[in-house]
Amino acid sequence: MKLTNLLLLFLFLGLSAMAQEKARYTYVTDRVFYQAAELYGYTLVPNEWEDASGSHGKLAPGQVSFSILRGYLVLKGTKSAGSYSINRIEKEGNNVFRVSILDSKDPSKQGSLKVILDNNRNIDAYIFRQSRNHDEVIYYQAGCTAQEKAKDEKFFTDKNETVLEEDAQIWGNIIRPFFVMNRSKSGRVYQSDNVSIEFIEKIETKEPSPQLLVRQAKKEQKKTKKVKAKPASLFDEELDELEDDETDADYFFNQTATPEAVEEKVKEKKEKAPKEKRTYSIVYTYNEEGAGAKRQTAVVKKWSRLVSKNPNNAARSVIKFDTNTGDIVVYLNDNDAVSAIEINDNRYLMRGY
Repeated sequence: MKLTNLLLLFLFLGLSAMAQEKARYTYVTDRVFYQAAELYGYTLVPNEWEDASGSHGKLAPGQVSFSILRGYLVLKGTKSAGSYSINRIEKEGNNVFRVSILDSKDPSKQGSLKVILDNNRNIDAYIFRQSRNHDEVIYYQAGCTAQEKAKDEKFFTDKNETVLEEDAQIWGNIIRPFFVMNRSKSGRVYQSDNVSIEFIEKIETKEPSPQLLVRQAKKEQKKTKKVKAKPASLFDEELDELEDDETDADYFFNQTATPEAVEEKVKEKKEKAPKEKRTYSIVYTYNEEGAGAKRQTAVVKKWSRLVSKNPNNAARSVIKFDTNTGDIVVYLNDNDAVSAIEINDNRYLMRGY
């Protein structure tokens, strides 16, 4: 019995350690927010706190988190932890998004989560107030170190990195997104997530078979043998002698080409270029929770570019790929650079979006 309890204890400690390793802060530079509704599905994980009295402290990764879901704000790791009903999310001023909340047990208790944006529209901090009877607590978003920024810049695809003036330029590119959004959540993509989207063009050259080459050579030989030189034209025997001021050069002798010249002409025949077959595919690699690495290959049937007439759209044009696994959409910004990709109900954003 004691041995069983001991094993369970070690298992619990091991799982706790793994969970702690996977926990990460959310960073200021994770993404840019333009609209309040973009907060849905996002989980905020701060690294510092400060209350109204001036007390402050550091937080471990994952110690405190705010999950903004459809209809609920879920707070973990504080005395105010719990699930709060979201009344509305709206823009308050130029750089503030306000999430109005209600206590699900007592709707008369109304509070808020104010999300503060910096001048680049990144989340800098957030202020939580459980209700009007509670003081505000400020939580700060973590900042990336210079070393982390350098690693991210080298590994991930930036929003203005892959420019596509023509659709065909996308083939041969590997896109490594930085942020992911779907119906249930949104958050950072890390190098360990192993997410990549590769656009592959395969060219198969169809060379003629040896048997066909032999038949073609024999055919050319037969053509050469059939060509015979015609005899040179002769002057009539009764042709008068040349006058003193005339020479042979004043007359044209109509002679046909010799067999050697004809043979050379036959050899100069332009050979046909080998036939090419082009196929296109998109390979989507990712880690599925609980199942490990996954690789999905979508065969492209056709694609087309669509241009938005609305100048306010962040994506001015899209390239839509019709594949055997469904549509894959690549969003381009004003610079014709890849800014986002939709695949399998996920929207991936590039670094700096």
